[in-house]
Order: sequence, then structure tokens, then C-alpha cells
Amino acid sequence: MHRKAEVTVCLVFLLCCLAGLAFGITAGQKVEIEGWIASRQGQLIALHTIEKGDVAVFLTSYTKVQEPRGLLKIRKTQRPVSALLPGLRIKVKGIGDTRSQVIAESVRFSGDDLRTAYAIQSGVTTLQNQVGANTQQIAVNQASNQQQITANRESIRSNQQQIASLDQRFFDLNHYAVEYTTSVYFPPGSSTLSVLAQDNLRRLAREAHGLQGYVVQVKGHTDSSGAAPFNQDLSMRRAQSVMAYLQEAGNIPLTNMLTPGAMGEARPVSSNLTPQGRAENRRVEVTVLVNRGLAANERLHSAK
Repeated sequence: MHRKAEVTVCLVFLLCCLAGLAFGITAGQKVEIEGWIASRQGQLIALHTIEKGDVAVFLTSYTKVQEPRGLLKIRKTQRPVSALLPGLRIKVKGIGDTRSQVIAESVRFSGDDLRTAYAIQSGVTTLQNQVGANTQQIAVNQASNQQQITANRESIRSNQQQIASLDQRFFDLNHYAVEYTTSVYFPPGSSTLSVLAQDNLRRLAREAHGLQGYVVQVKGHTDSSGAAPFNQDLSMRRAQSVMAYLQEAGNIPLTNMLTPGAMGEARPVSSNLTPQGRAENRRVEVTVLVNRGLAANERLHSAK
């Protein structure tokens, strides 16, 4: 009898979950939802929720991105759109539109959740846990230390591939194509843009402004010199440096930029055994993508 009651409760719970997933968002409906960012493409966020499944959240220039602060969480610090990383848990208030999207009025998240998302993005959570758990063993056995470092690098590469896979599925879904691409290069250990790099970025920004429905993808890379965690952090700092320059000097809105990619030393374009090869690997790749449908319409109107 007790077993039947358990089964009945499970079935009721399952039906409630299915009902929640089937519940749509209607135009004009006031919405408050909470979930995790699966991916972000410019102004559009793919949000995974427990109650409503996957929901599309649209950001506007009026959307407030905030981090509540203080003991009572009354004070709110404004945050840039670039803080909305895959893996970040957020609360969204907004209104439904005719496409069952949520037009966001505000997006809020905690500082702890943001730090967790950064850790997921850079792949360092597993690294820190592994190193902390094996500190004594590393001190005693250098061979084990080398094996652990190799395992950590593989973990970082795995995280990068998962993030890249999410972004790729998002691009495929929305039919984006590469329009322009360039790479800028850095001295060893530096994230400072050279004059030549700044010129290349301004030129790319001018080309992007002439396009409809464009987004900018930025991926940072390093050579293999130094420890893997340092290279992971350095590649992120390089990507963020490029994003900041595109925003300030190139007038590219943050809503037109994808979440920066920190690839570390994982994807070299040349051999790390020579100085020239390492110089080519110390780079940030910048790609301008356009919506194929919008681009086709633009060409059609131009032909008329």
C-alpha cells in the first residue's frame, strides 16, 4: 500500500512538471522566471528553467542588469551585459511577446553565482579542487604532479569544447554566417593592444556597422608558455581587452557581442616550438557574423 502511494505521488509530480513545460508565454503576459543561461547570442539569451523548460529572453537597451548588494539586498549595482555568462543563474522580470519570448525589463543575479559562472567559463573549478585535494601527494611525488597537470589541462579543454558546442548550436539554429574576421596579436604575458591591433579593430568595427543583424565573436588564445591556469586567465583578459576597445573606440554595443571565449593554449595555429609560432598563437580572433535571412533581404532590397 505504501509502495502504491509513492508511485501515485511520483506520477502526480511528473504530470505537474509536464504541465509546467507545456505552459507557454503569451503576448502581454507579465513574467518572472528564474533559471540558468545556456547560451547568449547578442541580445538573445537561451534560459533553461525548471518550470517552463527552455525560454528565449530578449535584452533591450532599457534592460537593467543588476547585482543586489548589502545585507538586505536593497542596493543594486548595475552590471554590463557581458556579465551574462553561460552557466549563470539569473532572475528575469519582463513581458511576453507574440513569439513567446520574454522582453526583459530587469535581469538580476548574485555575486556568488557570477563567480561560479566565471569559474565554469574558465574551467578552473575542477582545477582548484583537484590541486587542493592532492597538494600533499604533489609535494611527495613529482611524477604524480605532472599527471595531475595534464589531467587539469584536459578538463579545461573539455569545458571549452562544451561552451563552443553550445554557441555553435545557437548559431546553427539562427542561421548565422561569417562576414568578416581578423586576428590581433600580443607580446608574451600581455593583454595590452598594440597600435596595429587597434587599427585592425577600428577597421573591422567600421565594416560591421554597415551590416544588419550582426554579432561579434571574440576568442582569446595564448602560446604554451607558462602554467595552464595562468594561460586560461590571460586568454580571457586578452578577449576582454578587445571587447572593451570595440565598445569604446569602435562603438560596438555590448548587446551585439557574444560571451568572450577563453581558449588558453588549447587551439594553436602554429607550432609552440619556435618563437615565430608562439607569436602567432598569442592572439585574439575576432569574427563578425550576420543573420543569413536579414542579409538576403538586404541584398534583395538593394537589387530593387
